[in-house]
Amino acid sequence: MDLTFAQRERFRFVESTLLWEGGIQRARVSEVFGVARNHVTKDLRDYETSYPKSLVFEPRQRIYVPGPRFKPRFASDDPAEYLALQLTYAESGSTAMLPLLAGGPVPTMAVPMPDHGITKPVLQTLVQAIRQNRGVEVLYHSMSANQPTRRTLWPHALVHTGVRWHVRALDERSQEFRNFALQRMEYPTLALSQSPKSSEDDEDWQTSLMLEVIPHPALNSHQQQVVAREFGMRANRHGPVWSVPLRRCLIGYFAQRYGLDQPKAKPPKQVVILRNLSMASPWFLPGKAR
Repeated sequence: MDLTFAQRERFRFVESTLLWEGGIQRARVSEVFGVARNHVTKDLRDYETSYPKSLVFEPRQRIYVPGPRFKPRFASDDPAEYLALQLTYAESGSTAMLPLLAGGPVPTMAVPMPDHGITKPVLQTLVQAIRQNRGVEVLYHSMSANQPTRRTLWPHALVHTGVRWHVRALDERSQEFRNFALQRMEYPTLALSQSPKSSEDDEDWQTSLMLEVIPHPALNSHQQQVVAREFGMRANRHGPVWSVPLRRCLIGYFAQRYGLDQPKAKPPKQVVILRNLSMASPWFLPGKAR
């Protein structure tokens, strides 16, 4: 079936709604995508023609439900993706998310986080610098300095640590690749100069390590099974493990977020540890990240 991008997006929405909610009405598709109901009817007819017995129309409820041969061909059946989209909408409230949400937002609440504090000029300038392989000058508020300083950076990637946004950049002052928090930047200026080093030279970015997160050995067998289930761990010859490939420059943030950098902490405060602690510990915070 030769489809336009818009049709693929509508089919993805239809499939996702059928998958997670069990049914969909034409009116919902029409509302979200701003197309006439007759247009939606044609879309669904084309879908049924291409994928027989994937849709069944229930005339009493005037709703389409999954047929005996239904399977998602355009949508994802990954629960993590569905929940991530619901969370993003809950946190942002952006209507731009609606076409991505199956049937619309499910009532969802999230523990509030501080306003990210990132200004539009900072983000615009950094994205342009990354795209154009150019430098950027910013006024940077560092925790290790008594006052803000003017810094020249050559960024090559954005990084989210689970709490804050950073930019991975070559620092002119130290001539090292480091992480710089976007919230601490002011008065950005796009520089003409291109980076004297390539992102390929950023060893801590280019090199990844496999971290092995396991249930805390102080837990009893049942508790370890609960933790393994919560973290989606898979069993290997050593027992349940969450294997996480991470760039070296992100290991410190990951360890801090899950308390893996506190090997003396015990349950119930700490329920997971790193099996390969000695391999990962050189990259714990404070360290390469700034």
